[in-house]
Order: sequence, then structure tokens, then C-alpha cells
Amino acid sequence: MKRTKRRNAHLPVLFLLSLFLIGAAASGQEEEFTFDADAFTRKAYSLDGYLEFRPSLAWLRQNSSLYKLRYYDQDRREILGQGYFALLADLSYRKSIFEALLEPYLDYGISPYEKEARANLFQGYVLLKPSVSFSLYAGKRTMRWGKGYAWSPTALVERPKNPNEPDLAREGYWMITADYTKSFTGALKTLSFTPVIIPVSQSVNPNFSSKDGLNFAGKLYLLFLDTDIDLVLLAGKSQSVRFGLDFSRNLRSNWEIHGEIALLNDLERSRMDGEGQIHKDTADATQSLLGLRYLSGAEITYILEYYHNGTGFDSLQMTDFYSFVDRAYERYLLSGDDSHLKEAAKLGSYAGFSPMTDYLFLRVIQKDAFGILYFFPAVTVITNLCDGSASLAPEVTYKGFTNFELRLKAFVLIGKRGEEFGEKPNSFRLELRARYFF
Repeated sequence: MKRTKRRNAHLPVLFLLSLFLIGAAASGQEEEFTFDADAFTRKAYSLDGYLEFRPSLAWLRQNSSLYKLRYYDQDRREILGQGYFALLADLSYRKSIFEALLEPYLDYGISPYEKEARANLFQGYVLLKPSVSFSLYAGKRTMRWGKGYAWSPTALVERPKNPNEPDLAREGYWMITADYTKSFTGALKTLSFTPVIIPVSQSVNPNFSSKDGLNFAGKLYLLFLDTDIDLVLLAGKSQSVRFGLDFSRNLRSNWEIHGEIALLNDLERSRMDGEGQIHKDTADATQSLLGLRYLSGAEITYILEYYHNGTGFDSLQMTDFYSFVDRAYERYLLSGDDSHLKEAAKLGSYAGFSPMTDYLFLRVIQKDAFGILYFFPAVTVITNLCDGSASLAPEVTYKGFTNFELRLKAFVLIGKRGEEFGEKPNSFRLELRARYFF
């Protein structure tokens, strides 16, 4: 059975129309071989972004619980080939104190199981900057709070990172926000304040919270004694009160330490026991991160982070969920009743990024390895400290072609039944990513 999904079909039309209008505005003048000072000034219009092609092969683990949950009604396969095409564009207009940005994202995925076309707006806002120290934004914006690389507990107004690909662009939220910055002499060098207003309804930011209402957040940034410090807060009708603190400091020119902690009050959680009963409770939770970044004399960068997820599941709770999925799958095979599988699929937090409580992240990347310019080999290891399972991801990236980037990356998932990475749908995946930047 093939499933085809199409969302926000009007966005591609708007995107193509925007491209046409910008192209028409930018064209029309012949190139002259004379010096013109205006040619070196910042242009009002700009367009950049990338086109991406990303094929992959996955070796499936047919006895894992998450394979059964995801592919129970599909033909059984040992190897799954998939292909993705994506376009991300930044279209901006700047004039005096005014700026507007539009960042559409289009992608199309195809596999033997399904075809999926999506169109989304990652960012789209207007900006007024009447002075160097003050800016006012309105629209959809992606914030960048926190100091962590793989995880950011203090990113209270952002969508969660994928620790396997933390540098990927992410969709923002609709908001009104401002930035005010002031510089000083003395121990306190810089102070910056960022207030945020985030509305939530069925049509505006529905993924921010299940409750409608107006929410308020804020970040106070301090550069104090050569240490970057952020104090963050979130409160409102949709979310419980949440506090956060993060810091980053260079110990030496090639050593950096960073950390984060977030306190989440009255957090609502849903958990499933081995019998399939869903229990809801409300409790306080803490999320924290501590990390180091080191650059060696051979230009090898090491990033090491420890992450504690106070909202995560323990080993027994994960085992209960996997056991329920296994029994629901047997029930489906015997009777064709998939109602229990559909019930389990609603609890996406069990199959999401970092669902358990404690993780260790290590990334090692070398610049211009083996004397080859623009050649970057790297390896990323994510270890679940609760059950000992792990993800190992070696990769090589080459950027030697103008405006092109090629990356080959493998994912090796190590773990037994009942362990997080042992219950993933695949045991090995190989992926090629080709990007053209414009």
C-alpha cells in the first residue's frame, strides 16, 4: 500500500513567484568595465540557499519493535532504498531600517513504501532596525538559544535538534520579538535582552503546545569576565513556567567549555506500561548539559558532551513499551487488528531523538586531512548511558568544487533487543548528500 502526502501546496507557487519577481528586479543592466562605488554597496535584494539530493540505503532490522511499529502493514524487506530532493532558499529585501526575509523549504521523498511531498516555511518575518542597538521582528523566526552542539536544554522557544544532524536548518515559530544590546567598559562588556511573544492556537504554532494561549519568553545575555552567560524564561497560557541558564568560556585559545541547565515546572507526561495502559502525570523535571570543545595543533576538532534528560524514560519504561509493541504486532498478524499498534504510534516520544535519560556525545572532525584541501573526515558517536547501546557515524565531506558539497555518511546502530539503538528499524544506513549552493 502506497501512501502519498501533500501539504501546503500553495507554498511552491509563492516560492516560484518570489523567484520570478526577484529575478526580474535584479536583471536589466549591462555590465560595464568601469569603477562604480555603488557596486560595492549592499544590494537591496539577495537570494541564496541550496539544492540537495540525498539517496540512502538502509539495512532493516525486521525483529526490532520500531520496525514492526513503522512497517507492520508493508511488504517485508531486508534493504530499503530511499531518495530525497530538497530546496532551501533565503530571499531577503533590505532598505534603510527595514528588512524582510522569506525562507521556504521544499522536499520530496520517495521509497518503495511511500511518496511524500512537503512544502513549508522555515522563516518569514519583517524586521525594523532603527538603531545599531535595537531590532524588532514580527513573523516566523528560528531562534538560536543555548550553547550545546548536539542538544540545547535552554532552547525553550525552538524545535528540538536532531543530535545526529545538529547543524540542519529547522523550522521556526510565529512570534514577535526584539533585541536590545548595550556595551560597557569593565567586567561586564555586553548586555543584551530578547523578549519574545508566542501565540498558540489551532492554526498558529499548534506544535508549540497542545493548549491555546499567549506565551511570553525572554533571554538576558551577559558577556561577564570573558564568559558568555544566558538567562532564559518561558511562561504563559500554553506552557508551564520554565527557567534556564547556560554559559560558554574559552579556557585557552583552543579549549572551550560550555554548559546548560533548564528547570521545567509542572511538565505533563504520558507513559505506557507493559499492558498498554497510558498513564499521565505532572511533575517537575531538569535537563542539563556539559560540554568541551578542543582544537588540536593538527586542526582536529573534538566535541564532547554529556546530556541529562530529566523528561526521558528509564530502561524499564522503554522495555514496557517495546513489549507492548511486540504483542500488538503478534495480534495484528493473527487477527489483522492494528488498533494497538496505532495506539502505540501516538506516543512518538518513545521513538524520538534521545528518549531516555542520559547520553554521551563525541564528534571528531579533521580539516584538510591527508594534505587534501577541503577534505573533512569525521566520526560521531552517541552512547545511551542507560542501556549501553550506541550509534556510530563515520563520514567524509569534500568541498573542493565551487558551490558544491559532497558528503558520504554511514550510521551503524549497536545494541541488543530491549535497548534503544537495538530496537531502531535499521541496523546500518549509508547516505550520500550532494548540495549545490547558490
